[in-house]
Amino acid sequence: MGEAIPQSQRVERGQCNDSRGRVLESIKARTPTLRVSSGSHPPKTPPGMMLAALLIALSYLSFNILWQAYAVPILPLGLAPDTFDDAYVGCSEEMEEKAALLLKEEMAHHILLRESWEAAQKAWEHRRQGLTLPLGFKAQHGIAIMVYTNSSNTLYWELNQAVRMGGGSREHYMRHFPFKALHFYLTRALQLLRSHGGCSREPGEVVFRGVGSLHFEPKRLGDSVRLGQFASSSLDEAVARRFGNATFFSLRTCFGAPIQALSVFPEEREVLIPPHEVFLVTGFSQDGPRSLVTLWSYNQTCSHFNCAFLGGEKRRGCVPGPVVEQPESPSKGDFSLLSQKTLLLAPERFQLSRAGP
Repeated sequence: MGEAIPQSQRVERGQCNDSRGRVLESIKARTPTLRVSSGSHPPKTPPGMMLAALLIALSYLSFNILWQAYAVPILPLGLAPDTFDDAYVGCSEEMEEKAALLLKEEMAHHILLRESWEAAQKAWEHRRQGLTLPLGFKAQHGIAIMVYTNSSNTLYWELNQAVRMGGGSREHYMRHFPFKALHFYLTRALQLLRSHGGCSREPGEVVFRGVGSLHFEPKRLGDSVRLGQFASSSLDEAVARRFGNATFFSLRTCFGAPIQALSVFPEEREVLIPPHEVFLVTGFSQDGPRSLVTLWSYNQTCSHFNCAFLGGEKRRGCVPGPVVEQPESPSKGDFSLLSQKTLLLAPERFQLSRAGP
């Protein structure tokens, strides 16, 4: 569920530890040492030496602060414009026809994808027994969820890296996005599991998400944001906290799908949130080293891509998703990112108003 730290980052942090050690050894080597003979009174420390010791201590403190900042990066929480966010509206059947061959081609070029898919395929034969699945839910959809939730390898991390950075253009997606079939199957699985397509009157499912390696901070309350990746969360707050506390999210989601019955780790009570769901920032605070973020779903999605594999180019505005009845909270007003409006928080409600002239 939480963000895995790839081996490359662990090595970099190890190198930083080594550098830190070398700096400290250098400081020790340059620190003057006073020798006191037995039976004599210790000499008074010269003022210049006291100043040098103070400067050394301050240098160490500054280095330690810089090290902590390096260890836990701070990232802005926004609309994630570079995310590949295709929801395949109106083309899911055609994509189903093409995805099987596409998956074979991608597995031929990605060993971990092939191994993970084949292992999940075998496990699915046992897992599917006794499950009541929605109409149209295929084996590939269930296998995709099992592949994603298998955190014993780094494939889920690689997928999310590709999702976060793969939305610059359709050309970039076609040339460099290595998980086109997996992205489609996983996105479609969440849509089918959340068959009612959002919230009706309730403000959304309450879930929690813990991140151990990054600090996420919104610019201000009332901002509209997307998580910009497939975001694991849990119905159980204690479970979410086990995955990290650098940033801890409390969310109400309308498009996150409960995948506990299909997950490799059902005890995590996971709800998987798609990259394109739009949230309102209703709370942000810092508790010591932790960032605490509260998000409420707008009951809307925002996708700049639609059917990209079939030729759809990236749009400046959002591709409209299925129309659903607006929940009573947090908003009774219409919401559209196409209108270029800024969301301003008001007590218990928010209103839409234009930004700038």
